[in-house]
Amino acid sequence: MTELVEASEVIVSLVPPAYAEATAQAVRAEDFKGVYVEANAIKPGRVEAIASIMTDVKVVDGCVIGAPPVERHPAAPTRFFASGPEESLALLGDLFAGTAVEFRTLGPQIGQASGLKTAQAVVQKGSRVLAALGHALAADYGVGEALTESVQGWSHPAAEPTRLPALAGRAWRWEPEMRDTAQALSEVGLPAEVIAAVADTLNAWESFKDHTDINLHDVLSALHRSTR
Repeated sequence: MTELVEASEVIVSLVPPAYAEATAQAVRAEDFKGVYVEANAIKPGRVEAIASIMTDVKVVDGCVIGAPPVERHPAAPTRFFASGPEESLALLGDLFAGTAVEFRTLGPQIGQASGLKTAQAVVQKGSRVLAALGHALAADYGVGEALTESVQGWSHPAAEPTRLPALAGRAWRWEPEMRDTAQALSEVGLPAEVIAAVADTLNAWESFKDHTDINLHDVLSALHRSTR
């Protein structure tokens, strides 16, 4: 960590959400004086708390939306959104210029980028988990193929059940993010129960952590085991 901090003008923190605070504290302990980009999938309140302890550091609130930028994909680009001090945003814009990542600024307020990521998690991750529940129910009634056929052509996760095993492999990372999202909803007076239930559902796939050889039947069956 010492060598990283000493060599860096900008540090981007992008770790599993549970380690966001510990990462910031480790960087702070090395007396970092540059630009610290808190880009983890955490709620705005946590970003604000991290910013408050990063003395003598320019903190930027960031979020990544999209798949890893292995190659440019016009239909689904990887975007990095950021909010914070204007000078720091300009520096980040220069760093991302000419890369496969689209850099977007949101404004000067810490909490804007993490707020966007939190809202996006409801739309993207929440809808995928609900699609998984629908396919599990259809499989129980022996109509899984009929459901898949009925949603073909939809621009919706339910139309792509073959992608659910990959979701199960990432559930260990998404589950704490959904709990954070539920808290964020509650803090602004919005119903949080549905997203809290999404987090519970993701927890049912804990045994698939980082697996790449999962079949759809096992993914759907695991949802039953979590409630019976």
